[in-house]
Amino acid sequence: MKVVVITAQKGGSGKTTLSRNISVAAAQDGMRVLCIDLDPQQSLRQWWQSRTTEQPVMLNADPTPNSMHATMQALKGKFDLVVIDTPPAAPEWMRHVLSEADLAVVPVRPSPDDLRAVGATISALNDAKLPFAFVLSQTPRARLTEEAARALAQHGRVSPTNIAQRVSYAETGASGQGVTETTDARAADEIADTWKYLKGILA
Repeated sequence: MKVVVITAQKGGSGKTTLSRNISVAAAQDGMRVLCIDLDPQQSLRQWWQSRTTEQPVMLNADPTPNSMHATMQALKGKFDLVVIDTPPAAPEWMRHVLSEADLAVVPVRPSPDDLRAVGATISALNDAKLPFAFVLSQTPRARLTEEAARALAQHGRVSPTNIAQRVSYAETGASGQGVTETTDARAADEIADTWKYLKGILA
């Protein structure tokens, strides 16, 4: 069982969007996927409650961070992948979550504010000795996106596929779908390629 934490201390970076779409893509790839929502806003759970398909799944109640180790031990053999959505902050309990993960995925918007804010997340992940990968999200077609990718590459690996700013990401948040379950081929390709990249790191 592999555990992926979607984390960024900057709000609005696209953590929940990435969490739900990666979960769906992995499930479509034949994996048994569990979603865990540790964000008090519970956006991932609300999305999941709108779904009509069996995968990915959620527990009746999300574990507390302090019980994360016991929960992960109990889940071994039942799932292939656990995707954990986290709040836009750095609470003390995050260290318990990071210690259970195999990979952290850090969505970053290509803006000066987001690039300045990513340092705190990098520091926390380095302290946890946790491998991580950046994913540029909500990207426009602009030089700024390329510059952001180069800046992030100085600190760690960057997914070669960007998650663009598309209406379908917002629409599927309300409909309980992943974009790979819609007719938006461009969004579907972005998520499929991103999942393939992350799966390669986890292998």
